[in-house]
Order: sequence, then structure tokens, then C-alpha cells
Amino acid sequence: MIICKNCHQRFQGNYCNRCGQKATVKRIHRGFIFNDLQLGLFNIDSGFFYTAKELFTRPGYAIKDYIVGKRVRYFMPVSMLLVLSTVYSFLYHYLDVDIFYQGTSVYSENEKYMSLVKALDGNYAYYTLVSLHIFSFSSWLLFKRFGYNFSEHFVLNTYAACQRLFFHTIFLSILYIAPEEQNKYIFIFRIQLIVDFLLFLWCFIQFFKMRTITIIIKTCLSLILSYFILLIIISFIYYVL
Repeated sequence: MIICKNCHQRFQGNYCNRCGQKATVKRIHRGFIFNDLQLGLFNIDSGFFYTAKELFTRPGYAIKDYIVGKRVRYFMPVSMLLVLSTVYSFLYHYLDVDIFYQGTSVYSENEKYMSLVKALDGNYAYYTLVSLHIFSFSSWLLFKRFGYNFSEHFVLNTYAACQRLFFHTIFLSILYIAPEEQNKYIFIFRIQLIVDFLLFLWCFIQFFKMRTITIIIKTCLSLILSYFILLIIISFIYYVL
């Protein structure tokens, strides 16, 4: 007899007869990400809205459930990120909201800067996936004692990014409605950064079992390290353009 990791039903065979969970659920590894891309994008009705609900009610707990093997009800992380990134990019261009308003207004004469902005603007999904590897490395390094491998940290950060993307999409509509004034734009953008940090922290507090103050410190260090690495990479790209 096999005990289902999702609903704890005892069953025989390859799938649970109550919830459909696979009998053997392997630990997440590099190959899991490729299976995500192959299977998830063609099954958008399979758990997408349930996953979205979980990310806004119990994000850290839901992500941990997925990582330990309770996956039958969840939409795959990378596929979900690509779907949301596509929607975000479409709205970004359709609404013609300039995320880089401040930078382009100050450095509009700088051809290198404008080339970099256009490159990031036109490849948002790829930029997000690359940055997720950096965030995953940082969280893996800072929370290494919990025993999660890099791929599991990648899943954690991917789902956390999906949660933030929902809010980024909402902020797009706010930016579209708001008058195109630099001070108001900067104010809204700063609010978005604060919300991003709080959402990030919410996920980590629920995901890792340790003192809250310790998680806050480690999360801050993880974000600082991630942005420092991103800054080095973007600066390198800027100077070689």
C-alpha cells in the first residue's frame, strides 16, 4: 500500500484513486524545470487559478507543499511565470506605460543606456528567468542549512515572482491612470518596491521555520546580494554594448 503525499489516502497503483496524485513523487531537480515547460504551458486550466489563490492566501506554505510532493492541484511554476510575463508584457506595450520614465527622461541622450533599456523592455520574460537564477543562488546560499537544493530554491523564487507579477500588473493600470508626472511616477514606483519586499518576506517567513527577525535579516541580505550581482551583470552589459 502507498500513502498519498497529497491527501494521505492509502492506495495501490500509479495514481491515487482520490486526488490523482502520482504514486512516486521525485525530488525537484534540474530536469524538472524542462518538464515544467513541456507540460505546463499546454494545461493552463490545470490548477492555474487554484495556485493563484494559494499564492495570495498562504504563499510560503503552498510553495513548501509543492516542493515536498503535494503537486497534483498546482500549476507548474515556470509555466505560470511565462504565462504571467506574457500577459504583463502585452499590457505594458498595449497601455504604453513607460516603466523607465525617470531614467529615459534623464538619460535620453545616452545611446548606450537607451539600448540597454530597449533590450530589457523587449525581453522581459528572459530577464525575469535570468534574474530568478540569481535570486535562487542568493537564497540557497543564505538559507543553505535547511537542505533545499538549488532547483527547489528556484521553484520557491519562481512562485514568489508569480505572486509579485500579479501585483505588477495591477500597478500597470495605476500608472496608466495616473498623470504622467515624474514625482507621482516615482512615488508609485517606490510603493511597488515596498510591496515587492513585503510579499517576498511573507513567502520566506512562511516557508522557513526560524525566528522572524532572523528570516528578515537573511531575506534582506539575500536581496542585497541578488541586486548587487544583477548590478554587476547589467553594468558589464552596459559597458560592452
